[in-house]
Amino acid sequence: MAQSFNNIIRFNKKIYPDKAVLSSIEAFKHLARFQVKHEGDYIIVTLSQINPAVKDIVKEEFSNYVLAKIKTD
Repeated sequence: MAQSFNNIIRFNKKIYPDKAVLSSIEAFKHLARFQVKHEGDYIIVTLSQINPAVKDIVKEEFSNYVLAKIKTD
């Protein structure tokens, strides 16, 4: 599973392709603002301006969605 700290999620590039992360951001962009950067073997996604209605669950749901996209992309 992706590593999650505060509003930051680290996706290992060996497991999570850019395409899966970026298409997931597109699907979730109405719930939060997403910033993406690459550091070594990781895609770092930072969430901000999170919709208060989903604040407690959005990171986990986003990570699950990215994982599902790996299988469908």
